Amino acid sequence: MKKLFDLRFVIGIFFLAIGLLLLIHSLIATTTVGFNANVNLYSSLAFIVFAVIMLILSRGKRPKDIL
Repeated sequence: MKKLFDLRFVIGIFFLAIGLLLLIHSLIATTTVGFNANVNLYSSLAFIVFAVIMLILSRGKRPKDIL
């Protein structure tokens, strides 16, 4: 439960979920209109990389509890 109070973990999970949804959509979508078809793929990969970085940072040293 304490992990949910770490903002880095919550942000990482959020961006991972959005990145996976965009990745699935970019692989399923059948439109191939030049660069616009790849925007979802590129942004999903960027979201997933950012999410992995945030999740790695959330595993790091935590500050002492205030309460």
